[in-house]
This record gives sequence, structure tokens and C-alpha cells, in this order.
Amino acid sequence: MNWYIFFVKTGDELCVKDWLNNTFDRETLYSIVPKRIVPEKKNGKLLYVEKNLFPSYIFVKTVMDFSTYYLIKRNSKIIKMLNYLNKEDLTCHRTIAAHNKQSAVTTVDKEELYFKKIPEEEMSIILKLLNQEEEINFSKVYTIESKVYVESGPLKGLEGIIKKINKHTRRAKVLVSLMGDQRIIELGIELIEPVGSRELIM
Repeated sequence: MNWYIFFVKTGDELCVKDWLNNTFDRETLYSIVPKRIVPEKKNGKLLYVEKNLFPSYIFVKTVMDFSTYYLIKRNSKIIKMLNYLNKEDLTCHRTIAAHNKQSAVTTVDKEELYFKKIPEEEMSIILKLLNQEEEINFSKVYTIESKVYVESGPLKGLEGIIKKINKHTRRAKVLVSLMGDQRIIELGIELIEPVGSRELIM
């Protein structure tokens, strides 16, 4: 089973996720909507808000084929699948067809072209960040001589993806890859001051 992404109408992510998980048994298909908990100040008060990690995206784990794809597409709130069918893929498709003049391109060939899975190295980082509620909670962080350290939380062991810390917003800018695209996401942090000298977090 591999992970894939479907693009849905904004605001309908959880509704579609529930529909998928109720339509398919977990051994056949499982879907998640990754979320993050971030601090926000409103009217002078600090609130902790839950937001979708990737708005309009639903992550689906399954053995993808045309039958499963069309069953999923029955839901009118699902706009499309992020299949990453680029020019290189189309050129490859035409090359296969040219070498197969006497017979049609096999179903396997088509499925490999149309259904692009999320690379394992990309999905593993996302899954590592999530807790059992499919959320990314706060990490406890500090810096010493411009280097960021994570004492605990989802970013523990993933310090290399942290690009910037903001002590005022209490957020960390983190770089992740998704389907080959690099994206900056903001995650909530708790700033700590352990024993020893420490520079101010910029």
C-alpha cells in the first residue's frame, strides 16, 4: 500500500475523510487529514488553534488502481487526485505506446503513469510529526550559538528541517517536501531556557 493525495473543496476535508473511512475497510483504504496546533493572539489573548497542515489535501493509503480510483471519485467534493502527470510522464507514455504499436499499453503501465504515490522519504517525515490524533503538537526548543535544539516534541530528531524560529509568534518555520515540491510550514513551539548560557531566539 502506498500514500496518495486527493484535492478536495476547502472546508470539506474532514467530511470526505470520514466518508472514505466509512466506505472502505481499513485494510483496503485509510485516509488522514494532517493538522497542526499553532498559537494565535486574538484580542490580546493567546489561543491555540487547530489548522489543516495542507489545506484541501486528503492523504489516502491504499493499493491504487483504476477501480479504487473511480470508487473514490464518486464523492462530488473530491476535485482531483494529485497524480503529478507531467510532461516527462506524457513523453514516457508516448514512448511506451510507440514501442507497442501492435498492442495497447498495459494497465500496469497506465497506473504507474496516472497514480503517482508520495515518495516514502517524504511521507515518513510527515507521519513522524503526527501524533495519534493526526495532529502536530508543540515542540520544546532552545538555541545555543545560533543552533536550534529540540528537547522534546514532534520535531525531536528533525532539527535539520527547522529553518527559522520566531519567539514572538512562538512558531517554527519548517521545510518539508511533498510530491517533489518544497514547502514552508509553520509549527507551534514552546521556548524553554535550560540551565546554561543561551542566546535570544530571533
